[in-house]
Order: sequence, then C-alpha cells, then structure tokens
Amino acid sequence: MQYSEYAVGRVLKYRFFDDRGFCENYIRQGMHRHSAPPKKIPLILSKPTFMPNYLVRTCDMKVVKGSEVQEGYCTLSYSWNQSGEILLDETTGKSYRIDQGKHKIIFPGKTVRKKPRGRKRIPGKVKFVKFEELIQEICKDFNIKYIWYDQMCINQNHEEEKHDEIKQMHKIYGNAYCTLALVPELTTVLSEPSPGMPLGGAFMDQDCWQKAEWMKRMWTLEEAVMSSTLLFVGPNVHCWSYWLMQADFPVFHKNVDTDVATLLHYAHTRTSTKDHDHIFALANIFPDIIKEIEIDYKQDIQELMVKFYGLLIKKDLGVLCFRPFSKSKKDNETNVVEYNSPMQKFDLPSWTGIDGEHFKYGYYKTAFTNYAISGRALQVTCRGMTNKQCYSEISSIASIKPEDIPPYPQSKSSKYYEYWILVISTWSPSFMQEKFIGIYSPPLEFTEIDSKIHEEIIQKLRNISHFISIKEMNIQWVRSPCEIPISYLVFDDLSETLQDSEEYVILPELRFTNHFFQSTPNYSVIKKNGDHYKVVGMVQTGQDEYLFDDFATEEQMFEIH
Repeated sequence: MQYSEYAVGRVLKYRFFDDRGFCENYIRQGMHRHSAPPKKIPLILSKPTFMPNYLVRTCDMKVVKGSEVQEGYCTLSYSWNQSGEILLDETTGKSYRIDQGKHKIIFPGKTVRKKPRGRKRIPGKVKFVKFEELIQEICKDFNIKYIWYDQMCINQNHEEEKHDEIKQMHKIYGNAYCTLALVPELTTVLSEPSPGMPLGGAFMDQDCWQKAEWMKRMWTLEEAVMSSTLLFVGPNVHCWSYWLMQADFPVFHKNVDTDVATLLHYAHTRTSTKDHDHIFALANIFPDIIKEIEIDYKQDIQELMVKFYGLLIKKDLGVLCFRPFSKSKKDNETNVVEYNSPMQKFDLPSWTGIDGEHFKYGYYKTAFTNYAISGRALQVTCRGMTNKQCYSEISSIASIKPEDIPPYPQSKSSKYYEYWILVISTWSPSFMQEKFIGIYSPPLEFTEIDSKIHEEIIQKLRNISHFISIKEMNIQWVRSPCEIPISYLVFDDLSETLQDSEEYVILPELRFTNHFFQSTPNYSVIKKNGDHYKVVGMVQTGQDEYLFDDFATEEQMFEIH
C-alpha cells in the first residue's frame, strides 16, 4: 500500500541551454515541477450532453446531483489501493478501505517581502490529510470545480446503483473535460550534459512510470482510453497526455486509431481486484459490447470472459493479431523461464491470444467475414495452406550439408540496389505455377555460408515445408530485383516453435494489412489439435500476391478452440 503525496508550489519548468546559449523552456516531455500548472483548466466548462448522476463540488467536497450542475466536470483516475488501506471482510468476502489520513501535502518554503524593507523566510511544512483533502488541494491548483470519482459518487453498498454506474462508466469519462490521473510514482530524471544541452535536461523516468500501480490496473486503462485528455499528477511533477511520446503510449493519444490488438496488448498485462471487473472495464471501451454484458459479480467468470471475447471478435478479427511474449523472466540462475501474463490463469480459447502478446502497434485490418462464434469455438470457413507430407520430407531437409548449397556468387553488380538472395523453387499440387521463396538474404560483407547460417537455412526450410511441399532441393542464388517474383515467409510472430510431427495451416484469406506496411501482410496460422485447431500466431509475408495468386484448394470449415 502506498499513500499519495502532493507538493504545492509555484510553476517551475525544467530549463536547458541549447548550443546557441539560449535558455529555453524544456517541454519535450511536457514535464513541469510542482503543482501549479502552466495551463490551468478554464474556470467555466461547457456542459456536455451527458452528466453523471452525482458529482463532487470541490470547494467543500460535497456530493451534488449532476442534473443540478450547469457546467462541465472532470474525472479522477487512480489506483484504489493507493487511496488508503484496503482490507478484506472475511465474513462477506468484500474488500473495504480505511483511510488513516496518511496522505501528504507538502507546502514548500518561500521568501516574502517584509515592510518597510527586507525579506522574511517562511519555512515549508507538511500536512497529513485524508484522500478527499488531497484531491481537493489538487483540484484547487488546477481550477477544477466539479469532479467525479467512484469513492464519493457511487454508493458502494448499493448493488443496483453500483451496477448501473459501471454500465455507463464509458459515458462518465468520455464526456469529462479531462481526467486527472493520480500517479504517486511519477518522477523525472536529469540527463547528462551533451553538446546540444550543456547543462543537461529533464526527462520522465520511464522505468518508474512503467512500474507505477496506475499502469497495472484494468479500470485505469478504460479510464485512460475513454478520456479526451489526461493530466498526470505526481508528488512534485505533472504532465499532460498530449506531451507524451506517441510511440511509447499509443493509447493516450486520441489522434491514433487505437484498435483491438493495441487495447488487448495493454489489457492482458493488467489486473483487477475482482476478476469480473477485468471484463466490465474492458467492455466499457466498446459501448456496443457493454450493452450485451450483464453486470453481475455472481456469474461464472469463465462464461463471462468467453462471451465478451466472442462479442469482441465478432466486431473485429484483430483479436487474432498476436505474437510471442516480448518479455521474459529469469530464475535464480541465468535460465530464461516462460513469461506469464495475468490473463493466463483463465481457461480461454487460443483465438483470444492468451498464449501470446497482442501487437502494441496494431492497426491491422482484414476484409475477411466468413466466420462465426459457437460457444468457445471460432468457426472459420476458407481455404487452408498445409503440407500433410511434411514429416516425410523433414529427414531429407535435415540431411542437407553446407556443401549442398550453391556457393555464394562472387560477381558483384555495378548497381548499388542489386543484391543476391538464396531462394528455393517449389512445385505443389495446390499451385498452378512454380514458386520461388526467399530463404536467406546475406549482409553486404558476406562471403560464404558458415555453420550458423547453415542451421538458419535448414530451420527456414523446415518451417516452409509445413505449408509447401519441398520434395526436391532446388536451391539457387538469384539477383534481386529480377524478373522472377520472389515471395517470403517470416515465422518470427508464432507463439510456439513449429514441431516436425505437428500439422499447421496458413489461412490465406485471413489476410491482415497495416496501412504503414502494406507490402508485408500477416496471415493467421493454426495448428491441428485433435478434432479441432488452435491459433499459434501469425506469419508475415512479402510479395504474397505471387505466393497465393493461383492457390487452388477447396474451402473447408476450421473449428478453432
């Protein structure tokens, strides 16, 4: 448990000297020391079309009816266990909060003029307060007259009222002028002097930010996504969300088309005190889905989750856009052990992406619509690319020796854009024409194939053989660009290593494209698992129009669990 801390004081921006010797306000990270903001919230806010049932009037911290307020409001986002001590009632099984007034407001010392002349130094002081008083002080500094937050605006002991408020949480945060996000861990670090900044500069401490309790909770994600603007407040620093790097925090930027994969990337790493709240919070991001969700903490959590993900994938197949976990944990030795997300404690179908990590920078879309949800099963009707004779071909692939691979051509092109690529030509009953697939692109100073590169080539051929028959080792070097169309298959985004004895299928019609990388689409890959299939991630392709242009197999229904 961590009590919050807040420092009161005048505006003091970080400054740095540029290489011309000019002193400028340092606003690249939008970080400002102390509480008084350079941009205060307007005194009068326009009243939105939706108003919450209740609001807190900050001048006296009294709860008033939203219908009686004739101006706009702000909302508060915080981690519940940083507002006081959270205890569990062993009789009812419900958690409750005790606030012992240990939150801290710091009033820094200051120097004032003393008549007729002279100055007087007033020492700083610390005041310990309850959570409500801390919020009141922050609101005073930022000109916030009305604020909504759950502790005071929802009757936690009235089940029906609480359920109604949960149902409209997206409206409450979506119609607020801005959301005040309380992040006690928020701080800055000073950078070393550099030629451009002789005196150094100040940056947000990314490590502290990522480890902040606010970044781990599911409800705070929903509140961040639905809010028009976020104002992050730490002990002695604050930051507006539009100053944060978009590449680091895509969900904080409203100009980004945040898609399902990006949201699930964050959601699957977050937790909630009650498992049901994970779905209630996530469903609030999709107003059309929350309408279909019953707010009932007694319903079976597994059934609730499967229902939610079923509604979500009906809305957007981006749920399938996931890859292996990018993080890893180490045990007491040096061995890397499997990374587990908080969601893996639930028994969810593979198509939810539970065995991997969704793309942080998603934006992948597909035009495919021939699918349905039946209970836990995702039923996809399309063609499938697989090689059921893969196992019999593996031994011949494994027997390839370095000397069996044609030597690297020594002739160099006079054109800087031309280079050599090692390809394999394949012929399959599923194709009407011969296909050329790239298996290795050497670096500029490449001379010969060593043992490490040889292993890489063999593994690439084994992977390809799961989907395309490789009966003859027609390996050759070709110069690119050339008249021969060369396709590529990249297997880095699979959540498991392809096993020689297993059957895998690429679904060519589940083609996901990213508007940033139109030439490298991704395709879903599934694995035979008894009488059904499981999703194991995606394969990235290049020049796929040549790979699938004459792909001819009959459609079938793949039932994915």
